[in-house]
Amino acid sequence: MKTLSGIVVLLVATILVTLAAMHNPGYVLIERSPWSVEMPLTLFGLLLIALVVVLYALLHVTMRLLRIPKDVGRWRLDRRLRHQQKALHSGLIKLLEGDHAGAERDLIGDLKTDDVPGIHYLAAACAAQGQGHDEKRDEYLTQAQRIPELGLAAGLLQTYLHETAHEYERSLATLNALRISHPGNRTVLRLLAQRARGLRDWTAVTQLTPELRRYKAMEPAAIDELEREAHRHLLLLASLHAQADTEAVWRAIPRSHRQHPSLVAVYARGLIRSGAIEEAERLLAPALRHEPSDELFAAYGELNGKDALRYLSQAENWLKGAPQSAALLLALAKLALAANLPGKAREYAERCARQNPPYDVYAELALIMERLGDEARAREYCRRGLDLQKTKNDNGRPAEALFLPLP
Repeated sequence: MKTLSGIVVLLVATILVTLAAMHNPGYVLIERSPWSVEMPLTLFGLLLIALVVVLYALLHVTMRLLRIPKDVGRWRLDRRLRHQQKALHSGLIKLLEGDHAGAERDLIGDLKTDDVPGIHYLAAACAAQGQGHDEKRDEYLTQAQRIPELGLAAGLLQTYLHETAHEYERSLATLNALRISHPGNRTVLRLLAQRARGLRDWTAVTQLTPELRRYKAMEPAAIDELEREAHRHLLLLASLHAQADTEAVWRAIPRSHRQHPSLVAVYARGLIRSGAIEEAERLLAPALRHEPSDELFAAYGELNGKDALRYLSQAENWLKGAPQSAALLLALAKLALAANLPGKAREYAERCARQNPPYDVYAELALIMERLGDEARAREYCRRGLDLQKTKNDNGRPAEALFLPLP
């Protein structure tokens, strides 16, 4: 439509100029001694327009000739990019289909090293690991990490590949390097906490939790749970040594976690092992009154010594609020045994067995019955515990995966 309008305007203008020239043709005189040129004004205008067009055409052709090397370079670059995109598309499909050799061939292939985008290297690293070529995998990852904008992505992929290859120490080293080069990155901090937990490096976990909170790398509740788990294991390790070590670890725990039943129970057990029975009881009794739990009941049942009868009396008061607690009944059986009350110990042990406790409780019940001299009942509890454990393992066995993991 615009072209048609332009043609119409040009025709109208031509007609108007022609009519004006016919009415008053005029002339142009160009004189330079000894020559002179005289021509109609219309002819001069046409010649001038033709000269401008010719000059413009010559200038345009000259500029195009000068730009030929640049245009050819752009054309070759576009051709390479199209070729790379096609190779990337084909390589990713083959990688997902499990053809790792074909994927690596398409992703790298005959492309010049300097022209291969970083995404090709990242995908090729996955293909190389799928073939078991760890050296080539590391080489591709190194090439990708040289590209500034791919540093984090390449590092995270390297971590994933190390994890799938069970190279956990290398995975941890890569994450620590990323933590320095990309401080505050949530993904790096979260993966670093998971890896430290997997390696059971509980000290590293406690050192990471402040950063996890500062940068909101995980949900607050998940961070609290992770921190409690780390302190719990540190307490367990310290309880194997002197009481002073256990107390030092306990003092290092944030006050907000010191009232948690799992930590109180572990610390109390450490005190009991070191002989600080009274101190353990002073710790457990308020905790049980505040928030009764099976872990605290189990720890309270390990109290012994000359005040075992007093501990038994205290625990019997809690039975009113939790008459069906297998953990409390087992603790009462142990305390009655420590207080030299075999009749009560048997009564509480049998009541505990009627509550269908977890399989590991039957081992404690068997020990109690063995100390009471009832070998038949001890064997029965051992058999029940083994049967319950076998049933739990059979029911908890995971089903076969629908899709096999990529090699």
